[in-house]
Amino acid sequence: MRTLMDERYAPKPCQLLDWYLPEEDGFDTILWFHGGGMEAGSRKDGDQLARHAVQAGYAFVSAEYSMYPFARYPEFVTDAAQAAAHVQKRLPGLGGSGRMIITGQSAGAYLTMLLCLNPAYLRNAGVDPEGIMAYVSDSAQQTVHYNVLRERGMDSRLERIDGAAPLYYAGMNRLPGPLLILCYEQDMPCRPEQNVLMYRSLLRFEPQARVELVVLPGGHCAGSTQLDEDGQFPYMRELLRFVKKL
Repeated sequence: MRTLMDERYAPKPCQLLDWYLPEEDGFDTILWFHGGGMEAGSRKDGDQLARHAVQAGYAFVSAEYSMYPFARYPEFVTDAAQAAAHVQKRLPGLGGSGRMIITGQSAGAYLTMLLCLNPAYLRNAGVDPEGIMAYVSDSAQQTVHYNVLRERGMDSRLERIDGAAPLYYAGMNRLPGPLLILCYEQDMPCRPEQNVLMYRSLLRFEPQARVELVVLPGGHCAGSTQLDEDGQFPYMRELLRFVKKL
């Protein structure tokens, strides 16, 4: 495995990437955004996921982005789009196939869903959508994120759907690529219901869309933080199963 740590993708001090690369060229690439409510977490949280991805023949890129209390919506989303643009430009020189999977955990899944469903973010960053082979959401909040509500001075328990909510865009544009939605049986309050609603809303407008919902056992994001009895991350197992069908 080759690694490139702390690569800058844009000027802000937090805008860094960690690369984990297979030894052989021609790999597809997983771009991952960590969780933590846009106020905690680190790209370093993806280290063990990265090693499992490389063992399966994929590159894994873990991205840092702006967070509270220094960020305001939508800075973290535009950071994520800039990271995707940088990774896409770098892949040919690093031996990649050029095909990228955009994914994230919790807050990072919220970013993933906004990149997927609101095409303006990736378009404005200069991303070629043809290079994105799939999106994988690991327990996203599909309504306005609770910390965006807090930023607005609102009760963070509220369920709101507006331009800061991935659900707002369901049916507004065609799904740009295959989408895997993961959530958990003992997830955060309302999180499973939000993800089921997103899944059914997308299929209501595009019955033939390549979208899949998987409800995994355990608590919030257990599939990307805890190994199963076979020594695998269920999140990574489901991601690899999904993209191998594409």
